[in-house]
Amino acid sequence: MPIDTSGMCMYSIHTKRTMSTDFSISPGGPAYSQIVEQMRLQIALGKLRPGDRLPAIRDLARRLGLDPGTVARAYHELEQEGTIAARRGRGSFVSVTTGREYLTEQRRKRLGVAVEKSILEALGMGFAVEDIEAAFTTHLGAWRERHAQGGKRQSGRTVGKSLHFRGSHDIAVELLAVHLGTLNPAVHLTTDFVGSLAGLMALESGEADIAGAHLIDEETGQYNIPFVKKLLPNEKVALINLVQRIQGLMVKPGNPEHILGVRDLARKGIIFVNRQKGSGTRILLDAHLRKTGVPSAGIRGYGREETTHSAVAAAVASGEADVGLGAQAAAGAAGLDFIPLVKERYDLIMLEERLDSEPFRLVLDVIRGRDFRGMLESIPGYDVSEMGTAVTVAP
Repeated sequence: MPIDTSGMCMYSIHTKRTMSTDFSISPGGPAYSQIVEQMRLQIALGKLRPGDRLPAIRDLARRLGLDPGTVARAYHELEQEGTIAARRGRGSFVSVTTGREYLTEQRRKRLGVAVEKSILEALGMGFAVEDIEAAFTTHLGAWRERHAQGGKRQSGRTVGKSLHFRGSHDIAVELLAVHLGTLNPAVHLTTDFVGSLAGLMALESGEADIAGAHLIDEETGQYNIPFVKKLLPNEKVALINLVQRIQGLMVKPGNPEHILGVRDLARKGIIFVNRQKGSGTRILLDAHLRKTGVPSAGIRGYGREETTHSAVAAAVASGEADVGLGAQAAAGAAGLDFIPLVKERYDLIMLEERLDSEPFRLVLDVIRGRDFRGMLESIPGYDVSEMGTAVTVAP
């Protein structure tokens, strides 16, 4: 029995057709289920076809170093589902009814497994379902356009141009990426929600084309401008308002813990969920804690960090936390009740010199367009009265 370097037993099945199909058994799961799944895969790939004869149970068991009962269990399961058929005295064969519909179904199942695995990995990283859906839609659209156009130029425009956004999370940014891709498939806005400060630093270092921030300077009461002057002192920068939004406390429907404000975060038994360091929401929370004299050490859950408003809302909605600080739009999307605290300015920040290039003009066209404005205006917690207005900060 050949043994490869990873410790998996390999066996090539030679059927009545001139072909070779490999099986492998690893320590990672039940051997019988591995045989079942690999048999399905070989059929789906066309390596095993209707009418092909399978090895005898004892022969396959001997070659794989398994108990014959293990292989028999796999064959029985495959026979029960109609994938293979046993012919008395002649052995087992791939069922002649295993035609195109079966292959299509198996491919669909494998695709479902791959997609579900990606979803679970993203959820495990703290992303909410809304984040995953927006990212999937954006990346699928970008992939489709790249492959449809073949990297060629059309109508004098460079196809497949990507703009990279880094900064604070907001549902409006996700919607902007999707809306831009729908109206202008040649331009792809990728999003990386790393927080306001990290977004500005990425813009300064050239790792981002657009940053998103909602940072308030406690001394002046200004949003974003003082931070832009500090972090990009040698650049001429444009701040384009995306929305003004309401930030507040997200609580379970009906507010069963009777939370009324920031002081209640330190009450006994209350579990809080926080945003990551460097995010504008985290800075906003810390400012409110200083004003009210509430020590962060007295808040249970202060150390739990999520990277998006949607993830905070999901933690509250699932019962993992009683309260979190975030945007009203995210609370509404999750079906939560909301206690408003402050209205803040959320800006998109770009280098002034790049605004005349085509991809940036297309982004601004979407922001200043009637359809996108109407979309955001319909979402509770957004004020679009200054959407698209620009402020320039010079060295």
